[in-house]
Amino acid sequence: MSNGDQLAVTGREACGCKVGRTARKYALPDLDDRLRERRADGASLRRLETVVNEAVLRAALAATDADVFRDVAAIYRSLTDEETSAGVRTETEAWLSRVGVDPAELEGDFVSYQTVRTHLRQCLDVDTDRNSSLSVDDAEGTIEWARSRSEGIVGRTIERLEDTDGFHSGSVDVTHVVRVSCTDCGASYPVERYLDRGGCDCDAQRR
Repeated sequence: MSNGDQLAVTGREACGCKVGRTARKYALPDLDDRLRERRADGASLRRLETVVNEAVLRAALAATDADVFRDVAAIYRSLTDEETSAGVRTETEAWLSRVGVDPAELEGDFVSYQTVRTHLRQCLDVDTDRNSSLSVDDAEGTIEWARSRSEGIVGRTIERLEDTDGFHSGSVDVTHVVRVSCTDCGASYPVERYLDRGGCDCDAQRR
């Protein structure tokens, strides 16, 4: 068994589906845990498709000797977004080749959301049905995760500007404030207040 295979086995026999094989190939031992956690937080199958494929892309870039400072999410969109022009996709594939990643092999290892669904059901015993409603606590957790991620991205982006000529910044603390506005009644609340009060007053106004 290779080192990648050993890393991918976490107390159980590794599955043989494409997600399992890809996790072993790119040494992603925590991928299953991430999929379980994100699914529990309400992530859609299409979002989990992106989670897997961005992890594969990140691992492929990390395995090269090149210094890579590009946004993995942006690279992934350039390769897969239907609205990406052929020119941008070609440029991205050429850049991958230059840094030591075979774009054809990489894209062949990307998975679809149907493949992720099969992996969740058959390999991880995760229910992929979405008949149950989302609780307020679950919503708060998902929103807080998204806000923290957004703050982290903004903070890291600003830090990368420190060496840019003409740009000066001290120690920064990034805060992302989310507000929810109802276009029906015109009310606007910080998202925490909106959740705590059970939404806006539209239902009361209809009575």
